[in-house]
Amino acid sequence: MTVIDLGDRTEPTDSRGRRRRPPPSRSFLVPVALVVLLALTGAAPPAPRMQAILPSSLSAQVFLTGGGQIVAVKPVTGVADGSQELLAYRQPERATGAPQQLTALWRTTIGSAQPMVVERVDDSALLLSLTGTDAGVETMLLDSRTGQRRWRQKGVAVFIASHLILLQTYERQDLDRVTAVDVASGRELWSVSSKAFWPSYHRDPAGIDVVVVSTVGGDVEVLDARSGTRRGRLPADADDPGDQRYASVIGDLVVVRSSSAVAAYQLDGLARRWRTDVQSVELIYSCGALICASSAGSGVHLLDPATGAIQWTVGEGFDVLHAGDRRALVVDHRQRPPTVATIEAGTGRPPTADDSWDLAQDFGVASHPLGTRSIPDVGAVLARLDPAGGQPRRIDLLPGAVGNCRHRDGLIVCRRRDGNFGLWQLRD
Repeated sequence: MTVIDLGDRTEPTDSRGRRRRPPPSRSFLVPVALVVLLALTGAAPPAPRMQAILPSSLSAQVFLTGGGQIVAVKPVTGVADGSQELLAYRQPERATGAPQQLTALWRTTIGSAQPMVVERVDDSALLLSLTGTDAGVETMLLDSRTGQRRWRQKGVAVFIASHLILLQTYERQDLDRVTAVDVASGRELWSVSSKAFWPSYHRDPAGIDVVVVSTVGGDVEVLDARSGTRRGRLPADADDPGDQRYASVIGDLVVVRSSSAVAAYQLDGLARRWRTDVQSVELIYSCGALICASSAGSGVHLLDPATGAIQWTVGEGFDVLHAGDRRALVVDHRQRPPTVATIEAGTGRPPTADDSWDLAQDFGVASHPLGTRSIPDVGAVLARLDPAGGQPRRIDLLPGAVGNCRHRDGLIVCRRRDGNFGLWQLRD
């Protein structure tokens, strides 16, 4: 950060007649902070944009569902039994100098259940997955124009398309189950069950085309998402039949982890591409240009997707969000609360306090993660967190925001200082 020397401040030696200056008001601090942000970014004064306020409470949640609709879930006023209601708002379209006050299109009660998934399916449907219902976890489809319920099914939505929804149930006594459901009717198209298994999914331009399941017996099966028919199978390891395996779809690979190795197979045909000996891997996932393998006791190994070679390793205490050959964007769990920062590949140097940002939760597909840093009594500075560039690029100031931010499809919503939520159109 550049420090500008403003020179020494001198005061008259005679203190008679001096009056204490009142502290600057909050309305004064906001434009001052904006001037500072513009100086840091070298940008011109911003043009008006879409911005709004959602009336809320401290215990409410807001979901950016896509398709021009915003949903809030908050406790029912005047009721002490934990009941909540869902309120739907239309996304504003016009730019204004001051925030617009949003009014709910409709509201419906959902009992004391907690939302896990809130998503627009098409122009007229809203999908809602809830936990803590009488039946455990349930998913329902609502009319997005009125809130009227169309159908209700057991399970949580793990994939959503305009014509097909995949629901998964986790049962202690019964078999775990993945079910494909027709969006329009709620009719079950196909299902697969196992004593215990872990699904992963592959998307093609038309939506999801493949479901990969890892069974408790060590098998890995590739299923057609539209029909449920089996397209391929990796049997349990004959050399170690008791070894549990877990598969994840990453790009065009099925990446399988076991107790002693990580192996990658071509999704179409399941021909093996590579195998890397890595002990005690607990999680495999895509992290930008590389594959991340989180290993108990040794941190996160970053693997080359083409060869499986370990490029470098991030030490314990970090979760890797996005990684390249030289830098990684990580969540530092050693801080309370956890913060986001960039670390170098060569040294693994931990971030300093000046490099730390709060991560804005991404509900869509963003090219770079976003982070916020609060300025007391002013708002939050917003930055794009690009590990390739090394330093965050400050892009905005969100007046009155204090954190708890989520973004999607060019919008960001954050908790405001007054307890409500603020909604802003993202600047480029």
